[in-house]
Amino acid sequence: MRHSQMKQSTRAALPKCLCASPHAKLIGALDGTFPDFGHHQEREMGGLWMHPIKILDGFWLRFTDHDADNVDTWILADEYACTPCGNLFKYKSGLGHTSVSIERTQLAPESAPGIVLTYAFTNRADTPRECSAEFLARTDISPVWFSQTAGIIDAPDEGRWDGTARYFLAKDADHPWYASIASDWEPDAVKTGDHFGSQVTAGQGMSVSFQFARFVLQPLQTQRLTFYMTGSCQSESECVARLNTLRSGVDFAGEKERHIESLLSRTQLTVPDARFAEVFDWVKVNTDWLAIDAPPYGRGLAAGMPEYPWWFGCDSCYALQGALAIGEFDLCRDTLLLLAEASRRCNGDGRIPHEITTFGICANPGNTQETAHFVATVHHYYEWTGDAQTTRDLMPLLEQSIRWLEAQDDDNDLFPSGYGIIEIEGLHAEMIDTAVYTCQAYDCYAALCKILGQADEADRARTLAVRTRDAINTRMWDETEGLYCDVYAPPKFVRERQEALLKHVPQARADETRARLNARMDDCEAANERECGWLINANWIINTPMETGIAPRAKAERALARLDTDEFIGPYGMYLSGLYQSSAMTISTGVMAVAQARYGYPDRALALLEKMFSTFGMASPGTIAEMSPDYGCFVQAWTAYAAFVPVVKYFFGLQPSASEGLLRLSPCMPSAWSEASVENVRVLDGVITLRYRRETSGYTIEGEKTFGAPLVLSVPDTARIAGTEGRTLRIDDGKFSVKVRYFFVGQLGEVPRYRAEPRPAASRNL
Repeated sequence: MRHSQMKQSTRAALPKCLCASPHAKLIGALDGTFPDFGHHQEREMGGLWMHPIKILDGFWLRFTDHDADNVDTWILADEYACTPCGNLFKYKSGLGHTSVSIERTQLAPESAPGIVLTYAFTNRADTPRECSAEFLARTDISPVWFSQTAGIIDAPDEGRWDGTARYFLAKDADHPWYASIASDWEPDAVKTGDHFGSQVTAGQGMSVSFQFARFVLQPLQTQRLTFYMTGSCQSESECVARLNTLRSGVDFAGEKERHIESLLSRTQLTVPDARFAEVFDWVKVNTDWLAIDAPPYGRGLAAGMPEYPWWFGCDSCYALQGALAIGEFDLCRDTLLLLAEASRRCNGDGRIPHEITTFGICANPGNTQETAHFVATVHHYYEWTGDAQTTRDLMPLLEQSIRWLEAQDDDNDLFPSGYGIIEIEGLHAEMIDTAVYTCQAYDCYAALCKILGQADEADRARTLAVRTRDAINTRMWDETEGLYCDVYAPPKFVRERQEALLKHVPQARADETRARLNARMDDCEAANERECGWLINANWIINTPMETGIAPRAKAERALARLDTDEFIGPYGMYLSGLYQSSAMTISTGVMAVAQARYGYPDRALALLEKMFSTFGMASPGTIAEMSPDYGCFVQAWTAYAAFVPVVKYFFGLQPSASEGLLRLSPCMPSAWSEASVENVRVLDGVITLRYRRETSGYTIEGEKTFGAPLVLSVPDTARIAGTEGRTLRIDDGKFSVKVRYFFVGQLGEVPRYRAEPRPAASRNL
C-alpha cells in the first residue's frame, strides 16, 4: 500500500490523525501538534489514550540551530503522511534558514502498550551544525467519558524525574493511574511543573521538559532521538514494566509491519480499478485501528475516532459483519462476548446496551433495534466461523433478548416500540428498522435453536418471523409511494410531531410532505384505523427490508428503483433522509449498496461504493469519515460493513453456512469488473480464493479452498452451469473451475454506472 497523503491549504481547524494499537490511541493534528478538541469530553478527546484512561494531552519539540540566525522554534510539520503502520511528519519550511530538516515517526507497538516516537535530525549542508532541542510533554491522567456517573473523578497529576532509572513518572493524585516517559538520549536537564510549550491545554495535568544541550550534526549526518511513552490504570510497577519493554530494543516496527502484512493478505482484492482495491485495503487498516483492549473491562471494536472510542451495540452489529468478511474472527468473538457481558451486568433482561465505555459503564441501556440486531449478528458469526462453543455460550442471553423484544410489542401488532438507529427526538415509536431487524432476529434465533435441538423454540420463533414479515410487507408498505414507511403509529402521533420534523426542511418540500401526511391522517381517521404506516422523513432505514431480504421481489424492485435516484442519492452516497437531502453516512450508503446487490443490482451497488470511496482522505489521509464527505469521526467502524459486505458476500457471492456444513457461492459481479479476484478469504475452518472472468456469453469462476466442506454454486434463472442443465452445482474438490452460460448478457433494470474521479496519492503539505 502507498502512504496516504494529501495537501492541506490552511492551518485552521486542522484534521486529526491517529496512531493506534489495541492498547494505545494517539490522536493529534496533521501539523504534529495537539490542540484541545472534543465534544463528549470537552477539549479532551485528543492526546494519548490507553483506555480506560487518558495519559497525555500531547507533546511538542523545540529546536534550535545555533549556527543559523533566529532559528529557535517550537516546530510545526509541513507535511504529514499516514502509513498503515504509523505516522510520518516532515519539518522544513517552518525552521527558517537552517540546513537541518526533521522527520518524526510514531508507532504504537502491537505487543507492548504505549508509543515509540522518533525524531530524525538531518544536516543537509556540507558544514557542521550545532543544535539543541527541548521535548515537552503534558500529562492529563484522567478517566474516559461518563466515569463521573460511577464516582470516578479526575484529580490533579503529580510527578517526578528518576535520574537513576532515567524516566519521568506521573500519577493521578487519587487513583493508581500512571504515565511514564523516557528517551534514548540522556537529557542534560529535566524540568517538571506547570509550564507549557507552544500550546496551552486544559485539564489537571503537569509538564515535563527534557532538555538536550548542544549536539553537533556533521555534514549530511542524521541523528535520531527516540522517546517512549506509556501508562497504566493498575499500578506503578505495571507502568514501569511497560516502559522498560518499550525501550528494550525489540523490533516493534518489524512486528507492526508483519501484523499489517498479515491483515492485508486476507481477503486480498484485485479488480480493474486499482484505486478501489487500495481504499478497500485501507478500510481493513482503519478497522484494525479501532480494536481496543482495555483489561479488565474487555476487548472489542470501538465505534469511531475521535468521539466514540468505546463500544456500541448498534455500530458493532454492522461492523462485525464486515470484520467477518476480512477474517477478523477473534475480534468479532471478543466484541460479541463483551456486549453480552455488558448486557448481563447493566440490564440483566436480554436488552443489548447501546453504549459502553472502556470502564465498563453503560451510558445508554440500549435502543430496541440493537437487541434484535445482536441476535442476528451472533447467527452471522456462527454461520461464517462455525464457532459452536461461543454460540452455545450466548444462547441463554439470546433467549432473554427474544423475550425482551416480544415484551416491547406493547400493543400486540408484532412491531416492538422504542428508538431505532435514527435517534430523532420524539421518534420513540414502532420504527421500520426495529421491526425488520426483529423479524430477522426471530428467523436467526429459530435457526440457532434448530441447530441446538430446541425444536419447539425454533418453531415458535419461526412462526413469529413469518407473522412479522407479513405484517411489515402489508402494514408498513406504502403502495402509493412504492416505498416502505419509516414508522407505524397513530395519526395523533404524527400530527403532534410533524411540524417539529419539518421545520428544517426546504419550504416547497415541507409543504408537499405536510399535504401528503395530512391527507394520510384524514384517510386513517376516516377509516377508524388506530395505527398506520407513515413515510415521514424517508430515512435510509427504509432500505432495511431489502438489506435483510424480507421484501418480496415485486416490492423490492419498485423501492430499489426509486431509491436509486437523486431524490435519495447525493454526490457521496445515500442521504440520511430523502426529505432533508443534506447529509450522508457510510452506513446509509453501505446498507443501500447491500440492498441493491442482494436483489441483483451490483452496478448500482458499485456506484454507491465508488461514491463513498471518493471521500477517501478528505477528512484525514488514509481514512473515510463517518459523515460524508469529511466530518464526524474520521475513522468509523461501520464503514467495514459498507466496504466489505457488498463485495465479498454479494459480488463474489460468498455466503457460508456452518449449520449446513457448506459454503454457498452465488457471484453477481458488476459489469465494470470483467476480471476480479479475492484471495485468502477466511471462512469456516479454512480459506478460499476465487477468481472471476467474464466471457462473451457468461463467466468462469475458479478457485481453491482449504476446508473440507463442499461449495454449492448457484446461478440465476437467466443462466446455466456448463456441462449441466441445472442452476446449482456441488463442488467437493479443493481446486475447481466452472463455466456459467448466460441466456442474455447484462441485467434487466440496470442503470448507467457512476464513475468517481480517482483521487491521486499526494503529500498533504501544511
